[in-house]
Amino acid sequence: MQNTESHTRSEFFVVQQQLSDLRQAIADGRSESLTMIDMLLRDSQRRVAAERDLADARTWMELAQEAGGVATYRMDLISNSLWWSNSVFRLYGVGDILKEPTVDLWLSLVHPDDRDAVGRAARAAIEHGAPIDHQFRIITPSGEIRWIHDRGRVDVDSHGRPMSLHGVNVDVTAVRRAQEALAKSEERFRSTFEHANVGVAHVSLGGRFMRVNNCLCRLLGRDEASLTALTFQDLTHPDDLETDLDLVRQVLAGERDSYTMEKRYLRPDGETVWADLSVSLLRDSAGAPLNFVSVVTDSRERKMAQEQLQLVLAEANHRVKNLLTIVSAIVTSSARSANSVEDLDRAISLRLQGIAASHDLLMGKSHTGGDLAQLIRRQLEIFTDCAIERVSLVGPPVKLSPQAVHAFGMVLHELATNACKYGALSDEAGHVEIRWSHDAAGDALVFTWQEMGGPPVRAPRSRGFGTIALRRMLAGALGGTAIHELPPAGARFEAIVPMANIGG
Repeated sequence: MQNTESHTRSEFFVVQQQLSDLRQAIADGRSESLTMIDMLLRDSQRRVAAERDLADARTWMELAQEAGGVATYRMDLISNSLWWSNSVFRLYGVGDILKEPTVDLWLSLVHPDDRDAVGRAARAAIEHGAPIDHQFRIITPSGEIRWIHDRGRVDVDSHGRPMSLHGVNVDVTAVRRAQEALAKSEERFRSTFEHANVGVAHVSLGGRFMRVNNCLCRLLGRDEASLTALTFQDLTHPDDLETDLDLVRQVLAGERDSYTMEKRYLRPDGETVWADLSVSLLRDSAGAPLNFVSVVTDSRERKMAQEQLQLVLAEANHRVKNLLTIVSAIVTSSARSANSVEDLDRAISLRLQGIAASHDLLMGKSHTGGDLAQLIRRQLEIFTDCAIERVSLVGPPVKLSPQAVHAFGMVLHELATNACKYGALSDEAGHVEIRWSHDAAGDALVFTWQEMGGPPVRAPRSRGFGTIALRRMLAGALGGTAIHELPPAGARFEAIVPMANIGG
C-alpha cells in the first residue's frame, strides 16, 4: 500500500517537471513541443490509472481488514500523533463518537490490568528497537471486553533515531474465548479423571496403559510410571486373561460396543485384587479405533461380604444338622430315662428350652455381652446328657462384648458337639478341662479346651466346616490366633485373643 502511494507521488513529480519543460519549449519556439504534449497526455493517463489502482487497493485493503478483524495504525514519535485506519475505530468501538485518535484516548481504552504491560512493550520498542508482539484487553465504550493481538515495529532514520511506529491490531477475542473454554473443559476433565472414586485408564489397542488416575494406582499398588510401562495383560490373573482378551477382540471386531466383567488383578506384593471392569472403545470421526477407556471398581469388600455370607450360610446349615442330631439324642436319652409320658414331655421341653436360650445368645440377642464362664455354662447346658459334671471350668471373671460372645459361643458349641459325638464326652470315662487366663503382660486372654480319658481320637480325612470355623472364628473375628489339634489322647484347642478385642 505504502509503495503504491510513493510510486504515484513520484509519477506526479515527473509530470510536473515535464509540464515545466513543455512551457519552456513553447516559449523557445521548439517544434518538439508537440511530442512533449503527447508525452504529457500519456503520462496523465498513466497517472489517472495509478490513482484508480491506488483507490482500488485502499478499498480492498479495508475490506480485507474488516473481514479479518485486522486494523492498522501509525504513531509519529516526533509529534506524538496517532493515525488509525477505519477498522481500528470499529475494533475499539469508537467509530461513531471519535474523529481523531490520541495516545491518551487509546491508553484509556486498554484494560487497567494490562496498561503497564502495554507501556513496557512500547518503551522497549522505542528505546531498544524490540519488535512488538503481545496480547492485551480493551474495554469498548459499550463495556465489551475484547482481546487484541498487537504486532508492530519502529522505523528509524539514517542516524538510527526512532521516527514512527507502524503496527497491526488483530481481534482475537473469539480465539481467546475458545482457548479459555477449552482450558476449562480440560481442567474439568482432569479433575474428574484424577479425583474419580473409581479407577480410570486410557488403554491402547494393544493393551498398554496410556493414562491412569490415582485411584487405579492405589488399587493396583503401582505408581503411574510403573503402570504406563505395562499392559493390562501383565496384570490380569491368568485364569481371567483369556475371557478378557476374547471380549476385547469382539469390541475391535464391532460385534459389541463395550463389555463388563469381574476379574482379578495381580499386585506387586502378591495380593490378588477382585475388581469390576467396564471397557468401551473410542473412535475418531471416521470410525477408526483410537483407544479403550477402562473403568475399574474395587470389588474386594463385596467379595469379602459374599464370602462371609457363604460362611454364615454354611454355618447355619452345619448348626441345623448338629441341632437335629442333638434333638434326636435328647429324645432318645429322655425316652430311656422317663417313667411316663409326662416325664418324657417335661425332660424334652426343658432341654429344648436350653437349646433355644443358647441359640438366642449366639444369634446376637445379647446386646450387652456377658461373662465368659456364664457363656460356657449356658452352652454346655445343651449337652446335659453328656455328663456335664465331667467338665471343669477354671479361670477369672472375663467380661465379653457381644461380638466376643458370638465368636466364643460358636467355638464352644462346636467343641462340645464334637466331644459328645466322638470325643471325651462320648463315653462314660472321659472328661474336659476348660481353662482361661491372662498372659504375662495382661494384654491377651489364653483360652484352652483339653479333652482327656475318652476313646482314642482319629483325625478326620478332610476338614469340614466345623474345623474351619474353629480356626477362623476367634482368629478372624477377634484378631487372635487359634490351634486345634487332634492327638490320640484327646482333642486340644488353644486360642490367644487380644483383651482389647474381647472386652465388654
